[in-house]
Amino acid sequence: MQFLRIVVSSIATLFLLLGCEKNIDINFDPPDIKPRVDVKLPDADADLPNIFSRLDIQFSKNKIQVIPPLDDQEIDTLEQQLPCKLPPILRAMYRWHNGIVDFTPTYEFQALDKVVEEYKFFKRFHKENGLKEGEGWPAHFLPILQFNGKMYVALDCKDQDHTPLFSYFIEDGTPQAMYRGPGHLLQVILGSYETGAYKREFDLMDRDPIAEDKVFRQYAFASELKTMERNWVALEKSLTTTQGDNFNSVTGYLFEVPDERGIPILVDQLRDADAEKIVHICLALGGLKSEKARPALYDLLKHKSSRARNFSASALSELRGPQSQAETDTLLRLLEDSDKLVQLSAIEALRHAKSYRAIDTLIDKLHRSRPGMQVYIIDTLADIGDRRALPALKELQASFPAKLDNTRYGRTRGGDPSPTDFKSSVDEAIRRFGQY
Repeated sequence: MQFLRIVVSSIATLFLLLGCEKNIDINFDPPDIKPRVDVKLPDADADLPNIFSRLDIQFSKNKIQVIPPLDDQEIDTLEQQLPCKLPPILRAMYRWHNGIVDFTPTYEFQALDKVVEEYKFFKRFHKENGLKEGEGWPAHFLPILQFNGKMYVALDCKDQDHTPLFSYFIEDGTPQAMYRGPGHLLQVILGSYETGAYKREFDLMDRDPIAEDKVFRQYAFASELKTMERNWVALEKSLTTTQGDNFNSVTGYLFEVPDERGIPILVDQLRDADAEKIVHICLALGGLKSEKARPALYDLLKHKSSRARNFSASALSELRGPQSQAETDTLLRLLEDSDKLVQLSAIEALRHAKSYRAIDTLIDKLHRSRPGMQVYIIDTLADIGDRRALPALKELQASFPAKLDNTRYGRTRGGDPSPTDFKSSVDEAIRRFGQY
């Protein structure tokens, strides 16, 4: 499940970690999920000036940083250091912008000099470690998009008439088709921005996988749509027939096959589910970001298991729709839960909903909490942006001594920060209020 490994949301990452805790039955037959992209089909015939113009509007709207373009001579110089010529669409992209920091919620569009640098690194690494052709990074892959130095979308340039893009996870080494070419990539990304599948949430770019999948389907060929429907049928069968720990594993495939038809199946599976199964279902429901999951997640806030309460609140924090008054009130009560992790997840859910009704309760909680909890509350107050919180933050700022301990702490979730980091969080929150 390569796509699982390149999802950057905390829910997907945590899902993988939890999935590794359980022993899966060796006789378990996972759903047979095929790549939804057929790389033998042609790239999209993209209207580049129109796409670039509309994307620039979205970048401005979402405060996305772009790097000034290259001219033809600069591109020629860098291109000579690569194993092939850049396809015309990719060349046009570098004449548009020489890199885009948050090109998608997952990936950065790399500057061409960075592409050259990383390609040379892979080539040198292969030579130093005696890797043969076909081992490690493919010689004809250009690392166009990257995340975290390990996850890439690479353009296959071995055939100038046909240049598909593949996801490539360094620690796996198995390419997986993502787009039929740069034109297809641009169409899907533009559609995702304009439909709201991609948008900025606070200081990060956010991705709605179901909405993104709907955009992808608009630009898919009939054969690709047939493959996607076949994938859903295979996944649906596994979701409805698999039992025990194997079911927890199957829910992860919903990140590869994001489909709202999976929501009622997951909700139905909550009946008589133990805490561990509830955790995996919450991770899947939160990762899919569908508002259809909200009622079921709200009910779990009152569950007897603290893990169920924790992960349901965390999943609610991933949803984009408004909170009801009843949901807000329940989350506020969870600020006094016996489990600290439940309290933190409730704070995050209030933060993502920008709940103005929570301000007074959060300020009261701020005065009664340790620094690790206070940092979560401070960030939440700053994100909500209600100026009623400003006096409490300034009071906290004034309480710091002139000289602070600069020691860096290794922190767990909700663990206390160093005094320097703590003050920095307070200072940054107050600074942000000056921008409202």
